[in-house]
Amino acid sequence: MKIEELVKISEPIIDFLKKNYNPHTTIIISEDSIKVVSDEIVIPIN
Repeated sequence: MKIEELVKISEPIIDFLKKNYNPHTTIIISEDSIKVVSDEIVIPIN
């Protein structure tokens, strides 16, 4: 399945994120770029 392949290739990226950034950081991968985004403030509204 494609999702299993995606999970497998994502593991090194997740490890990189954990080792080099904080929990407020997200990596966004698109067809033509990779973005590293960090949230300054997150206020959940429930």
